[in-house]
Amino acid sequence: MLARVTRRLVLLAALLVPGCAEVSTPAASSVPASSPPAVAAAAVRPPIVFIEDDLPAATARARAEGKALFVDTWAPWCHSCLSMQEYVLRDPSLRPLADHVVFAAIDTDQPSSAAFLEKHAVKAWPTFFVLDPAKDQVLGYWSGSGSVEEIRDLIVESLALLSDSAPKDAAEAAFATARRAHAAGDLAGAARSYEAAVTASAAAWRTRSAAILGWIQALHGGKAWDACARAGTAHLGEITGAAMPADASSYVLDCAEHLPEGPDRKAAQAAAIARLRAVTTHPGEGSTIDDRADALGTFAEGLEAMGDAAGAKKGQEDRLALLEAAARAAKTPDEAHTFDYLRANTYVALGRAGEAVQMLEQRERELPTSYEPPARLAGVLFKIGKLPEAEAAIDRAIARAYGPRRLRYLKLRADIQKKRGDAAGELATLRDEVKGYAALPPGQASPEALADARARLAEAETRSAK
Repeated sequence: MLARVTRRLVLLAALLVPGCAEVSTPAASSVPASSPPAVAAAAVRPPIVFIEDDLPAATARARAEGKALFVDTWAPWCHSCLSMQEYVLRDPSLRPLADHVVFAAIDTDQPSSAAFLEKHAVKAWPTFFVLDPAKDQVLGYWSGSGSVEEIRDLIVESLALLSDSAPKDAAEAAFATARRAHAAGDLAGAARSYEAAVTASAAAWRTRSAAILGWIQALHGGKAWDACARAGTAHLGEITGAAMPADASSYVLDCAEHLPEGPDRKAAQAAAIARLRAVTTHPGEGSTIDDRADALGTFAEGLEAMGDAAGAKKGQEDRLALLEAAARAAKTPDEAHTFDYLRANTYVALGRAGEAVQMLEQRERELPTSYEPPARLAGVLFKIGKLPEAEAAIDRAIARAYGPRRLRYLKLRADIQKKRGDAAGELATLRDEVKGYAALPPGQASPEALADARARLAEAETRSAK
């Protein structure tokens, strides 16, 4: 274990300190020797440049240059994806890693992403992969938000696996197996290996939090509600990091909701609320505004589910204050847009939907080619019963959207049309939705969504025939 940690720290130092033998930094001589590594890197390096939506080119480059391949799988509708791109992946201190890694980003709704998604499972956004491009083998896997340090560690540890020069103990070997299984969509296998890694590791193991979170994620994804709740009850208090404690708590609360009333459910809820109370009071190091707002939202929802309406309202108010301050500080509409989804949800939760409407209408004027503002606007208008306006907004979003996301918007339009009593319109929209899901390539296909769309179409056809 000590040798492995020592190797990781040596490699990390080489990647961060200008002038080390393993890193080429032509401008390093202009940086004062007393500069901290991250500050020095920021002073001489621009942010990482990603190859966008062209994995064949990124893979070919990585192979030709003998580098690892980092893939950011994201989508424009994912607020955590936007936050990671604006506030984490753009951090100049990561730039020295480009000497060892080719960075690529793919919009998972684009048709060009389907082939990658057929091999590598993405069930939560964003998900980050580090691959050996020669073998298309997963070296590193991270699902959800993370800090600059956590993403750096992911890459550095993956590079050590690529070099195959570092010994592994039982916990590290099990964790590597778990990440590969998770990336392949083998949730049961991932859960077993994550559990083995946690069982074999010491409390001070640097990767223990990621292993516990992965274990809970895999159990939740596999709908193993009892096991998920038990794992959370036992281990939530151990998880540290920027977003990991809140993410794990969110999964555990959802697992608990699927349990019958009783001591197991109450214990899981109590563990999650306790962890969320701690992390919202003292956010993890490196957490972004998005991470903190997510934690506050999950905390508020958990309190509401347990009957604490006053606590839930306070949590939502704190969340909104945080988000509004961040939006005011944003330098561009694109940057401010990062916070729109959570702001809109929080306005609605506080009974202030009118402010969400005004905010989203303004954002659509500022970002006229984006499908996101009108789609979010349609959702808010639908909730408050402004159906003609909601349908007009979702039509604008559908006209700009593509791939699986467009089909999600068709579902909302059908719901609006049903509420308006437009049977013919609803049928036409549902048929379009079913046709769209049936035509998706394997990597983007969703049998569950297709079955749901078909069931709603059959129900609508039955109603229309009466």
